[in-house]
Amino acid sequence: MPGRRFWILAASVGLTLSGVAADSVPAPVPVAGQAAKPDVPGLSGQSFSYEENGKVLVAVNASFSSNGSFLSAQLIKLDTRTGLISAEGDVVYATTNLRILGAKAVMDPKNDVVVATQVRFGRNPVYLTADELRIEKGDKTITGLRMWHNEPAASGMSLNIGSATYTEKDDWLALRDVRPQLAGLPFFYVPYYGQEGYQDIPYDVYLNMGSKDRQGTYLRTTTLARQTPSLWVGALLDFYSKSGFLVGPYLKYDNAKDKQATTRWKGFFQAGYISDRGDLLADSFGRLPGRTRAFEYGEINGRTADGLQIAGQLFATSDPDFVRDFRPNLTDRTGTPQLTLEVTKPWNGGLLSANIVAKADNYQEVAQKLPEVRFDLTETALGEHGLRQRGFAAVSYLNEQPAALAAPTNAWSTARLDLYYGIAYPLSTGDWLTFKPVIGARATDWSSSLNGLGNRTKVMGQLGFDVEGLLTGSWNLVAKKWSIDGMRHSLRPVVQYRYLPGAEQGAGELPMADRAVALAAFQELDLADRADAASVTARQAARIGVRNTLATRDSVNGTRDLLRFDVFTNWEQDAVTGTGNKSDIQAHLSLTPAPWVSIDSYQRIPNGGGAAAESLNSIAFNSGDFWKASFGWYQLRQAEAANQLWVTGEIRLNSVYSGVASANYDALTHQSIYQSIGLVQRIGNSWEMEYSFQKRVSSYGDSALGFHLRARLFKF
Repeated sequence: MPGRRFWILAASVGLTLSGVAADSVPAPVPVAGQAAKPDVPGLSGQSFSYEENGKVLVAVNASFSSNGSFLSAQLIKLDTRTGLISAEGDVVYATTNLRILGAKAVMDPKNDVVVATQVRFGRNPVYLTADELRIEKGDKTITGLRMWHNEPAASGMSLNIGSATYTEKDDWLALRDVRPQLAGLPFFYVPYYGQEGYQDIPYDVYLNMGSKDRQGTYLRTTTLARQTPSLWVGALLDFYSKSGFLVGPYLKYDNAKDKQATTRWKGFFQAGYISDRGDLLADSFGRLPGRTRAFEYGEINGRTADGLQIAGQLFATSDPDFVRDFRPNLTDRTGTPQLTLEVTKPWNGGLLSANIVAKADNYQEVAQKLPEVRFDLTETALGEHGLRQRGFAAVSYLNEQPAALAAPTNAWSTARLDLYYGIAYPLSTGDWLTFKPVIGARATDWSSSLNGLGNRTKVMGQLGFDVEGLLTGSWNLVAKKWSIDGMRHSLRPVVQYRYLPGAEQGAGELPMADRAVALAAFQELDLADRADAASVTARQAARIGVRNTLATRDSVNGTRDLLRFDVFTNWEQDAVTGTGNKSDIQAHLSLTPAPWVSIDSYQRIPNGGGAAAESLNSIAFNSGDFWKASFGWYQLRQAEAANQLWVTGEIRLNSVYSGVASANYDALTHQSIYQSIGLVQRIGNSWEMEYSFQKRVSSYGDSALGFHLRARLFKF
């Protein structure tokens, strides 16, 4: 396989040639007809003569050394009028870092120019040949460049580059007309590639091939190449024997290294489009998708020098199962299809923001904000006696359109004005107890409520407190076998309580624009943190829990948590029925008894007892640089049942190769739903190649068997 600087950016070997313009070359003193060795330090040769009336010194089978550089050739000429140094025949130029062989070389120290033709340079296992190498005032250009793995040979592997340039001022390396070849046959083409200097090389090639029951034999490809210091351009190009071609752009932008930029931007966008001619499978809503299928996915983040921040995300699909059928590796990175954009700026001691949430599909309901403008007064001092104040004001236009299968009566729209102001008075007793009473009020007005009802206003009060304690203990316990050097235990009990008069107003009649999306997550307790006033119906709410941490000192890893155990539960009094409602108990346990093993367990247990509604457990082992492995299991007994097990592992075979493997097993269907085994190859310090075989089985019984190849170039 190719060596360290092979392929696209291996040209950096050849572009490190330092010009000899900096070398001080003494001019020879000509004497007509003299054939003896001239008095030129560092110059030696078989014979010497002069041309052009003694102005040009000619040395045969000569060598010349100056300032750490060495030049030898069959013929070396030094022109005392222009300062030009030319060498012809078996030219060898060498420095401490480079050795070049060539047919001819011309050096102009006065103008800081070096030109060499028919050159060869590099060292095992990478060799480079070029028609011409030119260095002018630090800027370097190579034309007709070829890079070879091992000795240049017609049957070998090489990389052809039309031209390679490096500009010293911008520290920019650019390659044009790049064609990797095997036995003289090109198998890829890149019209242009650029990067900053010889480091930070973000270039990615992703290949995945295999077969799926419904899409047929497939080849998935993703490429991304840097075009300017801030811009990467690439494409998605897939072929499915039963479904057809999928094509789409891939763009990435990041100007973090542009010192002249006043706004820092970072973002990406990728999309795929296909006219699916294969057998279509009904989606999760029981509908058959159209033949024209597509997805778009992108993010953007920006920040100006004065603190203005911009963040947005777009994820859209023509049908809910496009990613499942064509790009399953995106599953973990994409969420609800929608367009979001938020702009935030510090203003008058708080934050002024505007955000948009827009529907990006036709198969589910999304509460749209078109838009919402909000000012948040963060918690600040009120006077000089310890009081703290907090508040917000928000105005928005909300709209929800029904999904394609929903009844039209589900649609609603309203303007909403939302206000809150509250005061807190934090108190502390040393380091072991903090007590913060809070009082506040929230008023929200909707121009239209549900079921055709008109304007509604909801006013709620808030009265409550937050209490947190801290108890600690230390022991001089030493256990070198387990890397334990002393122990420290901290116990933090937490109690929060809120009384919310007026919470029962408008129950079931007010439109909710912000809904809980996670079954396991506790809602925020403080009225100022509730995303939607319409979702608040409990007149009383409380939270109680405790955080436990047992830590030790580690001479290698610093402080290490031997044990972390947190447990919390909520309680609410339903304002409509007057009954109490206990939430599930959430417990999280993590153990690190030794640096090479860690155990993690999350449990959500019904407050009335019984089996955990949700359970997530894992055990991981890590030997350091040699191997690592983990396995775990996940169970869900709420909403939709799930019971899956997984195992992953990686072993370092040597300094070049690592083996990787992973598998998922569904205990409900009694089948393995994902398997992967592969090899990671590190080529020098620059390239990383990953090869793997994968098999997937979807919940619909659709299966796919594939081969995955990823080439990644990283810093060196």
